[in-house]
Amino acid sequence: MRRVTSRRHRIWIGVLLAWGLASRVVSQDPAPPAPQESPAPTAAPAPTAAPEPAAPAARPTKYIKLYADDWKWTPREIRVTQGTLLHIDFESRDRSRSFDIKELGIKVRLPQDKKVTYEFVADRKGEFRWICGRPCGDRCPKLLGTLIVE
Repeated sequence: MRRVTSRRHRIWIGVLLAWGLASRVVSQDPAPPAPQESPAPTAAPAPTAAPEPAAPAARPTKYIKLYADDWKWTPREIRVTQGTLLHIDFESRDRSRSFDIKELGIKVRLPQDKKVTYEFVADRKGEFRWICGRPCGDRCPKLLGTLIVE
């Protein structure tokens, strides 16, 4: 136990004793913890069978390889159901092109001999024409295709 010798310390100890804090200052030994009563055991609540959350429905996905070569698209038509995620791998073999569906706001630049991937959800029903939006020759207006969303 540590002894307090100065008058100033004794005054502070008196103040702290009045506040109930002196035991922490005077003694370096921690006070033993007060015995606590353990709470009476209570019965555990009966387990309830909570319904498990439903897993989100998987979105249908369609993977397509679309080639632009010799003034034509292969394939020229893509048919999907509404809500399908389209994953299109493009390749333009003979020159740089662009894949544009104006009604859906899609414009994809296709550099020559490079693969480009584009994804979108076909969320509107209808027939949508795609074109090559980059003027690249006399037969460019024939470079058309159709996306059909049912």
